[in-house]
Amino acid sequence: MAITATTFGIDFDFTSAAQRTILQYLQDNNFMLLGYKGASGPNLLTVGVPTWFSVPFGNIFGQVTISYTPRYKVYVFNQATIAAYTTIEMQVLSSEIGLGNALAFNQDGSFGSVGNAPANSINLMNNRPSGTPNITVGLAGLIDLPTGQQYLPFCAFTLAPQGAISMTPIETIAIFAAQVSLVSGNVQGVASAPGSSFSFSNSVPDYELMVQPSTYQITNKPGSPLVNAVTAQQALVPLLSQTSP
Repeated sequence: MAITATTFGIDFDFTSAAQRTILQYLQDNNFMLLGYKGASGPNLLTVGVPTWFSVPFGNIFGQVTISYTPRYKVYVFNQATIAAYTTIEMQVLSSEIGLGNALAFNQDGSFGSVGNAPANSINLMNNRPSGTPNITVGLAGLIDLPTGQQYLPFCAFTLAPQGAISMTPIETIAIFAAQVSLVSGNVQGVASAPGSSFSFSNSVPDYELMVQPSTYQITNKPGSPLVNAVTAQQALVPLLSQTSP
């Protein structure tokens, strides 16, 4: 299904006494709200996916909406060997680029437009000379967090010199409340806590979520669109690299 909505929302409401009690525990024990977003394409990293956003629960209170707009930039990181817990750095970031377009990355670190790509993807050609090292590339998605709006990396691919790839965003999101110290770009192979996954669409552009007591698993509020449970230690790459049925 083509995505035509301009903004999607992830909503929390910590105004009730029960949710405030849970929030107080999360804040006192240094929990983070972690989000991940899906993508597919050749040479997608198999060791994990970059943490898209990481927000301390200490920055959260009341009614909170995290907004996501399907707008993208291409990033390049000069480190070719990526292991779990590596922090992806967006050393070079392109201008905003729409789906259906293609860029070339040049040896001097600049980008150039080279035509079209499949309608649901962004293509990238590595125009660096043969014999130069592989690079890590990916897409940064526009996200509006309590700390502000910014482009943050959500997928990573290995790209050889003179090679080209097609990067396809997938509207599958995974979200967790975890007692870990992670920042945007930290590559994670497995879920660090029980959480949930869901997929944005034109028919479901918003998800109303809550945090469960005791387990601190994020799930949907009663009566709101259902989400899928994600168990701690569940592999993130297969979860986020295929579309929901």
